[in-house]
Amino acid sequence: MTQQSLADLAVETLAAVAAIDEGVTIDHPERHIVRDLKREAEALISNALRSARALAYAAEGLRELRRKQDSEKGQTP
Repeated sequence: MTQQSLADLAVETLAAVAAIDEGVTIDHPERHIVRDLKREAEALISNALRSARALAYAAEGLRELRRKQDSEKGQTP
């Protein structure tokens, strides 16, 4: 079995979350619970994306620092 790409997983997950309250009307008995679940799912995705982005920024900062150190070493006699 091949592993699903991150992009495919993201699209599938976003579509599933968007559909959580599909067909839930104002008089649906579980509407509040369903909408709370959707809000929680959206918050989890949002927080995960922010965390992943912060890690990507940190990794880029480390690479930049390494490039700077390497260039300084190359200039030192």
